[in-house]
Amino acid sequence: MPFVAYVHAREPDRPEDEGRAPWEPDWRIWRWVAVAVALCCLAPFTAGWLKLGVVFLAFALCLRAASEALRDGDGLRDWRQ
Repeated sequence: MPFVAYVHAREPDRPEDEGRAPWEPDWRIWRWVAVAVALCCLAPFTAGWLKLGVVFLAFALCLRAASEALRDGDGLRDWRQ
């Protein structure tokens, strides 16, 4: 009967988070969200292609904030067997 075990080695924290207490917000994420919200507030006052560009830029900034919040590593380069 094979024995299978999962061993979790604690990975070191990210060096940019060392000076931040656990309860403090990560301001790197919120700066992207704040700019995206400002662009969404600006979008109704524009027209045509400019409005489309502003909305796409706001969407791209939301994706940037999500990528900062959900750091997963380097994809397959981080894979170990």
